[in-house]
Amino acid sequence: MRLLLTGDSIIARNEGKEEPHINWNLKKMLPDVEIENTAVSGSNSGAFFARLNELVLSVKKCDNLVILLGTNDLATHKQVPLTQFKQNMELICSAIICAYYPPHVLLVSPPAVDEEKQLVRDNALVGEYAEAVEKVAKEYHFRYADLCQAMLDAGDIKKIAQGMKNDGLHFGDAGYEILAKLIVENLKSM
Repeated sequence: MRLLLTGDSIIARNEGKEEPHINWNLKKMLPDVEIENTAVSGSNSGAFFARLNELVLSVKKCDNLVILLGTNDLATHKQVPLTQFKQNMELICSAIICAYYPPHVLLVSPPAVDEEKQLVRDNALVGEYAEAVEKVAKEYHFRYADLCQAMLDAGDIKKIAQGMKNDGLHFGDAGYEILAKLIVENLKSM
């Protein structure tokens, strides 16, 4: 199976691995998977849409597509208003639906954060942006995975959100394990 992963730093970061951490996790769980990762750290939905051809449409077509956006849109120091974020996600989805049949697209919510360390994001705000992603996924008949809720449900968010940057957002092994499991669960029914 060929898999295209894209979005922001949550998908792009290596976190000490020689490749993006999520690629590493997925290859452990799905040994036969071929992964193309075009994620760009710092991307918000508008910047992603501007580069959509490069990041998705001109990439050799994969069997499934996973997109995680919203992490940078919701940051209060550079916030994209929620209505604009939703419109951007709709533009992205309306463009990719021509290339990817809806059951083969997974939209993932932004991650939960450790609110004691993360000064420009909180989980209530993450929840609002996650809800917008879920609504867009339903509109386009795409799959949806709530990474924020999965992280909160897993228990100790301080431990889960702990990564090399130690900023309460960019997580390490525990967070990537949760993200990988969510992706694999969805891939099995795609």
